[in-house]
Amino acid sequence: MWHVAFAVPDIEVGMRDLSDAFGVAWRPVHRSEVTLLDEHGSSHDVSCTFTFSVGAPFAFEMWEAIPGTPLAAPEHSILHHIGYWVDDLDAETSRLESHGWPCVVSGRSIAIHRGPGGLMLEPCDLRRDRPFLRDLFPPDTPHFGAPDASGAIDPQP
Repeated sequence: MWHVAFAVPDIEVGMRDLSDAFGVAWRPVHRSEVTLLDEHGSSHDVSCTFTFSVGAPFAFEMWEAIPGTPLAAPEHSILHHIGYWVDDLDAETSRLESHGWPCVVSGRSIAIHRGPGGLMLEPCDLRRDRPFLRDLFPPDTPHFGAPDASGAIDPQP
């Protein structure tokens, strides 16, 4: 497990509140234009505003909730999902689906499943470089290292 993700109505307020609660500092806030599919196959073009906490090996992920999309905040909480590293994203997605835990959010290099008790699970591909999060990769993996100071989010098209 390497992150717990939160969807909040206002990212600045959410960052302040989690900083007050847990004493965490935050990386720069990013904005990314993405297309996501929900569990019904509907496409959502969204502008996602997000950040991760500083520190390793565990992080908080936070984004500004987008109602009516897969990035909406859960009904009674800001907790959205738990992310964990996997060597083979396709195999892990198949494994989760074999347990009856469907993919409810998908996009470029992302798959979030509704798991046991409704808990959302995000298997994260160790082969996908995330330059500004390199310090959060496991130490024995190819992308582990200091975060890219350029702030590059994702080198893959």
